[in-house]
Amino acid sequence: MNRVSALSLIAAMTIASFLSLSGAYGQGAAMNWPKDIEQTVTSFSGNKINIIYLNAAAEQNQAQTWVQLATPQQRAGLVAAVKANQALMQKLSAQNVEVENIAGAEVAADGGLTIYVK
Repeated sequence: MNRVSALSLIAAMTIASFLSLSGAYGQGAAMNWPKDIEQTVTSFSGNKINIIYLNAAAEQNQAQTWVQLATPQQRAGLVAAVKANQALMQKLSAQNVEVENIAGAEVAADGGLTIYVK
């Protein structure tokens, strides 16, 4: 394959991957909201809790995007799940997190729970 063909192929693949990524960001929160997060939060019993304040985050990432696009029903379900887990409520209270300000949650790679607060 000559250089021009190789560069054209690389450019086409780069553009295609960029377009597929931008499509993922553009989809609604229903597509990106973590599956079964309410059940996960209700049954969470670990000690690894990471609190991320959305207004203080240094950069916009995909998680912040889907959190900001969440529907009122999604947020209400998540808040209800947190309230149903008394151990989690105590841990969040100890970190001065107001439950009504919770905007999203997801399971971290280490098995902990990441809570997004607005």
